Amino acid sequence: MARIAFVLMMVPALAMLSGCATHRLVVARPNPSGEPVTVSSNAFGLGAVQRRTVADCPSNLLDEVRIKQNLGQALASVLTLGLWQPARLEYRCAKVPGGAAGVIEG
Repeated sequence: MARIAFVLMMVPALAMLSGCATHRLVVARPNPSGEPVTVSSNAFGLGAVQRRTVADCPSNLLDEVRIKQNLGQALASVLTLGLWQPARLEYRCAKVPGGAAGVIEG
């Protein structure tokens, strides 16, 4: 009986840790530099109030952006009717494109 109760508690806990929704934005010609950086983000009041998240890239260029929301974060958004929307942002910086006189090769 204790084993069944343990399994019934672990299944929802593991489901909340797994990925639920991911949005991905990439450039046409990827040129990544370094490892992805993960940042937590919270929006309040249907997105009207949120901290400005600034990517810290030496080149000032982004290669890829992913916005992830797990089941627990999605549930928090639904239960608060969108008044609190937590998410995890992941971005990857890009290298400065090479080429003669700033011309981007393609």
